[in-house]
Amino acid sequence: MDFIKINYTGRIKDGAVFDTTRREDAEKEGIFDERRVYKPFSVAVGEGQVVEGLDEALAKMKVGEKKTVTIEPEKAYGPRNPSMVKLIPIKQFKQQRINPIPGMPVEIDNMRGRVQTVAGGRVRVDFNHELAGKTIEFDVEVVEKAKTDTDKVNYILERAFESSDEFESKLTANKLTVKLPKSANYDQNLLMRKMSFTAEAFKLLKVDDVVFEETWENPEKKKKEKSDSGDEKSDDKSEEKTPKKSGKKSD
Repeated sequence: MDFIKINYTGRIKDGAVFDTTRREDAEKEGIFDERRVYKPFSVAVGEGQVVEGLDEALAKMKVGEKKTVTIEPEKAYGPRNPSMVKLIPIKQFKQQRINPIPGMPVEIDNMRGRVQTVAGGRVRVDFNHELAGKTIEFDVEVVEKAKTDTDKVNYILERAFESSDEFESKLTANKLTVKLPKSANYDQNLLMRKMSFTAEAFKLLKVDDVVFEETWENPEKKKKEKSDSGDEKSDDKSEEKTPKKSGKKSD
């Protein structure tokens, strides 16, 4: 199994761009999101982390190779299923304090869909993937391939934590130890990220145990250090301002 990084721009065939890892393409197509970091995407080839048609193409590509891949619905997001379009009583939305309007993404009974119409006390929701039934294209480039076990761990870290910077890891035959940076302690999604990372590590690296090492500092310690530092600076300034006594006596 190869771990690679790719840059891609995905579009509906002869239509609009729906996703990209390239900032310049996002800005050009009017889909730029300032909250997103545009960078190569990490993929374990053949593991279903991208749509089937793209997965198959990546298995045949080399580092540095660029290709436009056209994918039919059956190997993309599937054909449209009319039975996935449902009419739901509007009171079900009101109970959740949701005011449904056409185009709004919603989640009902753990199914994600999009509101199509609201009329007669009923809401029509399409639970098909928004790209279902579409032939899509990817302009894709393989930019890097993992060479070491550390590279592989970092690829999985980037998928779960969005970055592998400041992380430290050690992989033995059956155990993976990951030391988290202190900045991770303030991530509200830390537990979910750890669960996601662990699931992929078990599946892709075939380890038996994943151990996370975390360091938490007492905030009072930092306050004291700042206070002590401030006192030292204050003392230094006082010494500078205190005039030195002259060794000469006045007549």
